[in-house]
Amino acid sequence: MKTAIAICDEVFLEAEQTAQKLGLSRSRMYSMAIIEFIQAHNPDAITAKLNQVYSTVDSRLDDDLLQANYDLFSRDVW
Repeated sequence: MKTAIAICDEVFLEAEQTAQKLGLSRSRMYSMAIIEFIQAHNPDAITAKLNQVYSTVDSRLDDDLLQANYDLFSRDVW
């Protein structure tokens, strides 16, 4: 699909330079940027990505570190 947008000259020039550095067409770079923006502002997508990362990595805290956290939290006034 084709669309037209208006952006300031400074943003356009930076986008052109970035696309060239990355070896991307302007259309491809803008599409990637929009996809990234949408994903960053979609809480469900963020949660899904975090779930994916933590499903493959052991994220448990060492017992001593966990105890230190409990000790610190117990001193806080809630």
